[in-house]
Amino acid sequence: MVKELWRPPNPGIIKLNFDASFQGDSKTSTAAVLARNNEGKIMGACTYPYEGVVDAFVTEARAYERALLFEIDLGFRSILLEGDSLSIIKKLKLDSEDRSVLRPISQSIQLLEGHIVEVTYHFVPKEANRVAHNLALEGRRCQTSCFWVEEALNSVEKVVDEN
Repeated sequence: MVKELWRPPNPGIIKLNFDASFQGDSKTSTAAVLARNNEGKIMGACTYPYEGVVDAFVTEARAYERALLFEIDLGFRSILLEGDSLSIIKKLKLDSEDRSVLRPISQSIQLLEGHIVEVTYHFVPKEANRVAHNLALEGRRCQTSCFWVEEALNSVEKVVDEN
């Protein structure tokens, strides 16, 4: 069995790994985004809580949207978005009109993509996305929006160093 690891993007591209943590009993979730450059250095990180979330599918779509918002805030122009939800990545890349519960989110994503010069999407297995997952779990504990520039939580930085 081959262990999947995080791989750096090409020079000039920032990779944003995104993930989410969903709690069905409280209908809350936390989106997490970690941005790294081609040397693997952390360029930024964020966690963002949501309330009134109906399911994990919506949670992952919100994390995707949050990654784009975070990218625009930091001013990156060429990005690679990586996540471990294949169904969300496929759904949001469709050219056809979205008639699902995700429609407001997918419309927001389309508008946000207009602010980016180059965006590429890539599905990765959970193991290759474990830093973003760890960040989402840490964000869930904080229950507030958190942003870091050129750093992240110490526990997240440890996982980055191990990966």
